[in-house]
Amino acid sequence: MKSFFISLLLIISIYSQSNPLKQPQNIKLFADYLFCEQDYLRAAEEYISLKDTYLSDTIIYKIAKCYSIIGEFDKSLNYFFNIPASSVFYDNVKREIGKIYFLNEDEISLNKMMVEQENSFNNLLKLKIALKLSKNQTDDIKNLLTYDDEDFIILRKFYSQRKNPAYKSETVAGILSAIIPGSGKIYTEEYSDGITAFILTGIFSYLAYNNLKHEHNFRGYLFTGIAAGFYFGNIYGSVASAQIFNAKVDFSFLRSLSEFLIKRNYFVKEYEFCN
Repeated sequence: MKSFFISLLLIISIYSQSNPLKQPQNIKLFADYLFCEQDYLRAAEEYISLKDTYLSDTIIYKIAKCYSIIGEFDKSLNYFFNIPASSVFYDNVKREIGKIYFLNEDEISLNKMMVEQENSFNNLLKLKIALKLSKNQTDDIKNLLTYDDEDFIILRKFYSQRKNPAYKSETVAGILSAIIPGSGKIYTEEYSDGITAFILTGIFSYLAYNNLKHEHNFRGYLFTGIAAGFYFGNIYGSVASAQIFNAKVDFSFLRSLSEFLIKRNYFVKEYEFCN
């Protein structure tokens, strides 16, 4: 019985070694297929299953790229850092690492890389500027926008928008509505709400005045309370409306900045591995 099991294990071992699906070239082909099908997690796992002797710079780059795409940045960085300076991918690897630092909002590491990587300095600088813009840290950006390529021209426009945003003043909105009910909402471009507030406050104010004038005191005081509620509510609502308007300005800015970076692929070069 013992000899039977030994023989069985030997057969299995021989079969596994001769199994064409376990051959490195076939594992690589399958991993390449998964990569091009955008099944990045399984592709990375298949690439990693190759022996070290088969892990070329291209495969290591692909593994790192897979993990970067699916958001496993720590694993991605480990593989990117294993690509040597002699590799044809090296300059782009630094851009990929810079992209990860940007997505992680790691400005310290991004600054350190800018000092070390002269060849990728401009692209890393663009990411640094974009990161500061996203955090609304505009004080020291202007001196960084000294280059004249298309990306820097667009970044200067983003800087101008961030430096002078089209905000609405909460104080002005409140004062306007205190003077003319609803005008603060109109100032913040909530036109229908502003008109509604003006009409309702006016109607109940008139009803209060008319009833008090004819000594219908209960109804007069009732409508006075309702009118006061609409009046002070429209002031508070106008202030809140200005806050919401400003939040929309910020959201729109960040969305536009994100769309720009995605369109530029975070200044990273993409290789055509799937042709």
